Amino acid sequence: MLRAFNRIYRNFGPRREGYTIDQTILIVAIIAILITLIIITIGWQLINRTSGTKLGSQLKQVEDGLTQFYAAQRVFPHQAFATAPTAAATGNVLIMAAVTPAGAALLPTINAANLSNLLGGFTINGTTSLENNYGGDISMLPATVNAWTGAPATNTYLIVQFAQVPLSDAQEADRAIDGETNGAQGRVVFSNTTCLPGTSGGAVGTVTAGTNSAVFACYVAASIN
Repeated sequence: MLRAFNRIYRNFGPRREGYTIDQTILIVAIIAILITLIIITIGWQLINRTSGTKLGSQLKQVEDGLTQFYAAQRVFPHQAFATAPTAAATGNVLIMAAVTPAGAALLPTINAANLSNLLGGFTINGTTSLENNYGGDISMLPATVNAWTGAPATNTYLIVQFAQVPLSDAQEADRAIDGETNGAQGRVVFSNTTCLPGTSGGAVGTVTAGTNSAVFACYVAASIN
């Protein structure tokens, strides 16, 4: 009786068939393709975000260098010269790397032998300039920031400029520091032309829509009033 019941159950009960080898291979392949697409998408976003964060970190490094230089010398870099550098904008940065720029003479109160390189990780181009990690020069000038929307017009600031920065990196750094992407306002601004104010170019220009070319990125680093 029990045997007969088992025979009936096997014939009419639920079937427990598995996937064939071909079906299993197909499912695994689809899953692998989906995972690959997800990794590529997320990875590309992370790469772009990391680049922008890298720019932000470099700008902050120069800002920290300014603070350390002032703490040690009691003057800001552009005030450290009895005779100004031949190229003032790039020379102001070089002194923070413990290099007396071409054409410059230091104040009697500053001993060149006691200067420390506060901008390690950047490339020193002799006595002419310091190169950022994108291959462009780093410049710095004091300016009354009245050319940029949202910036106080009553204080004087030291403005740091990085040349040859990829537009996507400038936008991401702007988003990270200012909380938005706007090339004409905030502490981070960028343009197709030089964004240093005063003797180096005046007001911030505009970035050509859709361009992926390199831009000039500027950072309002410190108030010197």
